[in-house]
Amino acid sequence: MRGGVLLDSIGKRFRQLRKSKGLNQIDFAAAIGISQGTLSDIEKDKCKPSVETVISASGYFKVSCDWLLTGEEPVQKEQPPKYLPDKLGPLSEQEKEMLWKFRQLDARDQEYAKANIDMLYERTVKKGTSFGLTNGGTGEEAAASETA
Repeated sequence: MRGGVLLDSIGKRFRQLRKSKGLNQIDFAAAIGISQGTLSDIEKDKCKPSVETVISASGYFKVSCDWLLTGEEPVQKEQPPKYLPDKLGPLSEQEKEMLWKFRQLDARDQEYAKANIDMLYERTVKKGTSFGLTNGGTGEEAAASETA
């Protein structure tokens, strides 16, 4: 719920978000990488937005995917500490490479990547499983535990 009003469709939430930013359909659509016609169809509930469109709108306009998809605000989750090095331990070569690549992206693509990672993290946490690579693991341990 935003501002005390439950918007009962994805299209209405996209329209409300666009209006709240003071944008016309052309500018809003360009910002999230879709055509004006597609945005019009989404707002009229003629079609549903793709996952990529939801993630793009979420990252670009700083709203939760939960709100765009369901109209519900996400449950407050524990935030990672501001200073992580003591918590993480040494980074693996794969993690260093990913961090380097992330830093090469522009701000919009960084937001898109972060939204994807957040979505995958939430899905993993909700399932109660984690197959993360820690301390330079190769992934063989995770693969073995998946097949066991």
